[in-house]
Amino acid sequence: MSLRKLKAWEDAGLLDAATATRIRDWEAGHARPLGLRAVIAVAVLAIGLGLVSVVAANWDAIPGLVRLAVHFALIAGCAVALQRRDHDALLFVLGMLGLTFFGHLGQVYQTSSPLHVPLGLWLMLFAPLLLARGRGHLIALLFFVALAGFGWSYGLSSLSFAERSPSGDPTQMAARVSLAFAMPVLVAGLAAVALGRSRRADLWHSLDHLALAYATVLASAAAVVCAFLEGPSNREGELAAAVTAALTLLAAAALVRMFARDTLGRLEAQVFASLAAVPLLAWLLSGHQTMAALLFMGLWAGLAAAALRAGWRATFQQAVALIALRLVVLSFELASDLLTSGAGLILAGLLVLAVAWCALRIANRFAPARPELPGDRRA
Repeated sequence: MSLRKLKAWEDAGLLDAATATRIRDWEAGHARPLGLRAVIAVAVLAIGLGLVSVVAANWDAIPGLVRLAVHFALIAGCAVALQRRDHDALLFVLGMLGLTFFGHLGQVYQTSSPLHVPLGLWLMLFAPLLLARGRGHLIALLFFVALAGFGWSYGLSSLSFAERSPSGDPTQMAARVSLAFAMPVLVAGLAAVALGRSRRADLWHSLDHLALAYATVLASAAAVVCAFLEGPSNREGELAAAVTAALTLLAAAALVRMFARDTLGRLEAQVFASLAAVPLLAWLLSGHQTMAALLFMGLWAGLAAAALRAGWRATFQQAVALIALRLVVLSFELASDLLTSGAGLILAGLLVLAVAWCALRIANRFAPARPELPGDRRA
C-alpha cells in the first residue's frame, strides 16, 4: 500500500491516527521485497517462453495424433480438476482448451471451414457447462464473445455467399444477417429468466451487462453508419435488416420486462425498447449527415436520462462525453474550412475547449452518486 495515500486518507479524516499506525505496522511486517518478486516473475517468464520456443521449433516434428492426444489429455485433466475444485479459472482454461482444440484439429487434418462452424460446435458442447458452473465475469465474457463471434461469422459468411449467388432473395438474406448480428442481445432475456432462479447472480448480472452494452454499441453503430449511406440500391433489404434488428431488441425488452419485475428491470426493458427504434430511424435518415448526428446524440441523451434514474454514474459520464465528442465532430463536418486557416484553427480549439468544459461540468454536477453498472439489480 502507498504510504502517501495512507497519509492523504489520514489528513482527510477518513482514518484516525491509531488505525493508520496499525496499518503501517501490519504492512511493514507483511511486506515482500519488490526486487525478489521481480526476479521470480522474470524467471517464470523465461521458463514459459523457453517451453513455448522448444515446442514451436519442433512443432512439425511432433506427429499430429500425438499433439491432439496431448491436447485432449489436457482437456480431460482440466475436467477432472474441475470436479475436485469448482473454480472459474479452471473452467475458463477448460473452455479455451476446447476452443483451440477445433483449430488444432483443422491444422492436423488440413481442413478449413467458416469460423461459425467450430464456434457453433463449441457452444453446443461447452456453453451448457459454462452457464451451469460459471460464477463470475470471466466466464460470462468468454461465453458472450463466443456467441457474438458465432453470429458475426455466420452473418458475414451469409453476405459472402449472397454476393457469389445473386439469385437469392436479398430481402430475406438481409433479415437473416441482421438476426445473426443482433442475436446476442437476447442473452439479456436469458439472464432475466435465470436471475430469479439461480444462486450465481454475478454470472447472470455480467451477461445482462454485456447484452445491454452490445445492444447499445449496435444502435450507436447504426446511427453513425446511416450518415454515409447515400442512395442505397437495396432499400428493401436494408429495411428488412432494420426491422429484424428492431424486433430482436423488442423481444429482449419483452423478456426482461416479463421476468425482471423490479424497478431496474423495468427501466432496462424501457432502454431495450427505446434502442429498437434506432435501426428504423437510421434507415429513414440514411444519407442525412446532420440528422444522423442528431440521432446519435439523442440516443445517448436518452441513455444519460436512464442512467440518472438508475444511478449509473459511469454510464452517465460516458454518455455526456460521447455527446460532446459527436458535437465537436459535427461542427467540423459542417464547417470544415475552420481547419484551413490560422484563425479557423484558433476558433476550432476554443470550440473544443468550450464543449469539453461544459461536458465536464455537466458530468460532475449531475452524475449520480452510486457507481453501479447498467442492469445491476442488487442495489
